[in-house]
Amino acid sequence: MIGTSYQRFFQTLANENRLKIIHFLQVHDARNVSEIVEGTNLEQTLVSHNLKRLHNCHFVEAKQNGKERIYSLNKTTIEPLLLLMDKHVNTYCVNCKADDHE
Repeated sequence: MIGTSYQRFFQTLANENRLKIIHFLQVHDARNVSEIVEGTNLEQTLVSHNLKRLHNCHFVEAKQNGKERIYSLNKTTIEPLLLLMDKHVNTYCVNCKADDHE
């Protein structure tokens, strides 16, 4: 069970388009789908599909505002985790190569 949960978590995080969305929300806080589309240069259907995955795994939160949904990063878990990951990467992965298989 834990292996499957970790696998789903890291697969969610490792997708390039979802990372673009996460980074956009990290920089721009809460935004609607149209703003995310414009800010990431991804197609609307691709953004919506990836937001659904991010929302299902609680990477993002969604609030209804009239007819639109406003998405933001999960401030309780994901924002602190991203800061911790940035610290780790900047400290320990500076000299890592993409083709390292250790």
